Amino acid sequence: MKTQMRQMAFSIDWNYEYYTINPEYYKVVQYSLLKMFEQKLVYHAQHPVLWCPTCASAITKAETEETQRETVFNYLKFECASAVDGVLLIATTRPELLHACVAVFVHPSDARYSALVGKTAVTPLYNKEVPIVADVDVDKEFGTGVVMVCTFGDKSDVVWTYRHKLSVIEAMDGRGRLKNSGLYDGIAGHSAKLKIIEDLQQKGFVEKQEKLVQTVKLHDRCKKPIELLNSLQWFIKLKGVEDKVKQAASSMEWYPEHAYQLLADWADGLEWDWCISRQRVFGIPLPFWYCDCCGEVLLPSVESLPVDPAKDKPPVEKCSCGGAFVGEKSICDGWVDSSITPLFVAGWPFDQKKFEHLYPAAVRPQGTDIIRTWAFYTILRCIVLVGAPPFKQVLVNGMVCGEKDGKKMSKSLGNYVEAKDVVARSSVDALRQWAALSGSTGKDNIFYWKDVLFAQGFLNKLWNASKFVEKATVGAADCRPDKLRLSDEWILSKYERLVKKTTDSLRAYDFYSALTSIHSFTWHDLCDNYLEDVKYRVYGDDVDSKQAAQWTLRRVLEGVLRLLAPFAPYSTEEIYSQLYSKGESIHSCKWPDAEEEYLNDGVEKIVGALHEVLSAVRKYKATNALALSEELSSATVIAPETTLKELADVEEEMRNVGRIKTVLFKAKEEGELEVQLSV
Repeated sequence: MKTQMRQMAFSIDWNYEYYTINPEYYKVVQYSLLKMFEQKLVYHAQHPVLWCPTCASAITKAETEETQRETVFNYLKFECASAVDGVLLIATTRPELLHACVAVFVHPSDARYSALVGKTAVTPLYNKEVPIVADVDVDKEFGTGVVMVCTFGDKSDVVWTYRHKLSVIEAMDGRGRLKNSGLYDGIAGHSAKLKIIEDLQQKGFVEKQEKLVQTVKLHDRCKKPIELLNSLQWFIKLKGVEDKVKQAASSMEWYPEHAYQLLADWADGLEWDWCISRQRVFGIPLPFWYCDCCGEVLLPSVESLPVDPAKDKPPVEKCSCGGAFVGEKSICDGWVDSSITPLFVAGWPFDQKKFEHLYPAAVRPQGTDIIRTWAFYTILRCIVLVGAPPFKQVLVNGMVCGEKDGKKMSKSLGNYVEAKDVVARSSVDALRQWAALSGSTGKDNIFYWKDVLFAQGFLNKLWNASKFVEKATVGAADCRPDKLRLSDEWILSKYERLVKKTTDSLRAYDFYSALTSIHSFTWHDLCDNYLEDVKYRVYGDDVDSKQAAQWTLRRVLEGVLRLLAPFAPYSTEEIYSQLYSKGESIHSCKWPDAEEEYLNDGVEKIVGALHEVLSAVRKYKATNALALSEELSSATVIAPETTLKELADVEEEMRNVGRIKTVLFKAKEEGELEVQLSV
C-alpha cells in the first residue's frame, strides 16, 4: 500500500508514519482506556447488545446496515381466560422467541384490551403464564394491537423490559442457536423458526399467516442478520457526552459544510452507549481484570502497559471479597484504537513538547461513510482525554461507484477498478485529475473511463503546448520587455484571474472548480487562442514583438505548471525541469501570487472581440475545406461603433493571425458582431 501511495505521489511526511499493531500503539490505546475508566466513562456491565451470530461478536450500531426482506406475519393464539372466546391473538414474525416471552403489551387507550390489563395470558407451546401490561408505546394499528415482549426480539423489547422491570430469559447463544427453549435448544434461529411454526400449526395455535416486508439489520462486515443478546461487555458512555462532541465538531470547519449535520444527527439519534469489546482473536487487548464474584475491576499500572489480561497474571491475585480476578479475553473495537490517531501521532501522552507542536491536526480527510464512526469517536475520545478537538478542519469525500451499476465499488460486487489498472492504461496524473474532477466535495461519484481518458488528453495538450513554447522561446530573455502587445496583456489578465480562482477554490477544498478552471484556461485561452495569436510574432522579424510574446509565453506556462502541480505532479515536474528548472523541483517552488496590476477588463473586452472574429474565420475555413494557412481576400467586420474602435487596435493581429489580406469595418447601431468573409 505504501509503495502504491508513493507511486500515486501522495505528499506525506513519512516521519510520522505509524502502525497500529506495534507495542507502542497498544500502550497508548490501553492508557487512554485507563484514563477514561478513571473518569467513569468506561464500565463493565451485563446489557443487551447488538450481536452478530455469524461472527460470534458484539458490534455497535455504526457497524450495521439495513435491508428489506419478505417474511411471514404469524397470528398466534395465546390462551387468556379474560379475553373473548378465551383467546388473545398476537401477530409476530419471531415465533422462535416464544420461550423468551416475558409479557404481553397493549396500549392503555385501546378499548379492545383495556379490561385485560393486569390479567395474564398463556404462551402457546410452552404453556407459560405471562402478565398483560399497558404501555403508551404500543402501536394499536400494527398487527392485532397486542405485542409479545421477548428478551430480546428488537429494541422495543429492551426498552419495555427495563421500563417495567421484567425478567430476562436468554433466548439464544452467541452462535444464534436457541437456548432455554426445551426441545428446540441448539437449533439455529431460522431452522428453529420453521420447526416451531410447524409445531404451532399442528397444535392449532396459528390463526392465519400473512406475507410482510420488513426492515432487517445486518452486520456490515458479513452481511448477515444480527440479534440482540444480553451479554457481559465493556462500554464507553455516550449519553451525556454527545452534546460535547457536537459542540467540539461545530468549532471545526467542515467541507462540505453540511457534513457536520451528518455527525450531529447521528449524535442526536444515539440511544445506547458504545460497546467497545469484541469477541475476536486479533486486536488490542482490553487492559482489565475483573472479579468473578463481585465484578470489581482491576487496572494495570501505566508502567506495565501494554498488557494482555488473557495471558498476563493480574497485579493482585485475590479481590477484597475473596473472589479471583479474571483476565478479560475480549479485544477492542477497531474504532477504539483508530480514534486516537491524532493523539498518538502528536506524541500523547508521553511527549508534551511534540504534542504542543502537532496537536490539533490541521485537517482530517475521510469518507462520508465513517463520519458516524471515525470522526465521531475521534472527537469524543480527544475531548474527554485532552479537552480539545483533534483537528481544525474536516474534509469529507464521497464514495467511488462502479460504472455499470452505480453502486459503491467493492470486490464482492465485482464492480471495482484497481488504481494500478487505471495507471497502466493512462497515467498517475490522469487518475489524480479524475479524482479532482469527480464532482462536488463529499458527493459519491461514478468512475467512468472516458473521464480518465479526457484527463490524459488534457495532459497531451499541455505537453504539445510546452513543446511549442520550448521551441518558440529559444534564447529568450528572462526580464520583462518594456512594451507588451494587447494579446499579451489579455492572456496575463486572464491568467491572474485564474490564479485567484484556483487559490480560492483550493482553500475551500473545491478541487473540482480549481482544476476545471485550469483546464479551461489552458485549453481555450492559452492553447486555442493565445498560442495561435503569437505564432506569427515568435517566428517574425519584429524583435520587440517577438520578445514580448516569448516572455509572456514563458511566464504564463510556468504559472500554469505551478497551479497544476498538485493535480499532475509528474507531468508538471517533467515539463518544468526541461523549460525552467535550475536544479530545483517544481514542488518546492512558491505558489503563484495574484498580481492585480495585470488585471485589465478593457483589454479582455477588446481581445475577446478579436477572438470572436478569428473564431468565425476558422469556422469559415473548416466549412469550406480551406487550410488554416490559406489567405482570405477580405473580412468585413460589422459591429457597433464602439466595438469597431476597439478592434482597430488589433487590426494587425486580426490580419496576421487570420491570414486575411484586407480587413474592413462596417458600423451598425446595435446587435451582435458579424463577420463576412471572402476567399
